[in-house]
Amino acid sequence: MNTVFAATDVETLKNLALGMSGTSIVLALVAMKVVSSFSGKLVSLMIFLAIALAGYSQRAAIIDCANKVQAQASATSSVDTTCTFFGRDVKIKVAQPSK
Repeated sequence: MNTVFAATDVETLKNLALGMSGTSIVLALVAMKVVSSFSGKLVSLMIFLAIALAGYSQRAAIIDCANKVQAQASATSSVDTTCTFFGRDVKIKVAQPSK
């Protein structure tokens, strides 16, 4: 397992996915200025938008997974669980629910 994602919290993964989506959109805008041919612009736009959509969907999947675990957690302890992030199993820490 990758040591970067070995054990992390939900907020870190959400921020990582959102940052990836935002960076992809910025790169798409830069590519629109740099690439001169229409077909090149179209292909690069499609690639960067697909990356942005993938990042956003992974963010939504992490939020759903964390919400399910938090709903099942007891009020006395925090929970560590495994969710998938871009096809890899990631152990995340979910804080105990507030009273």
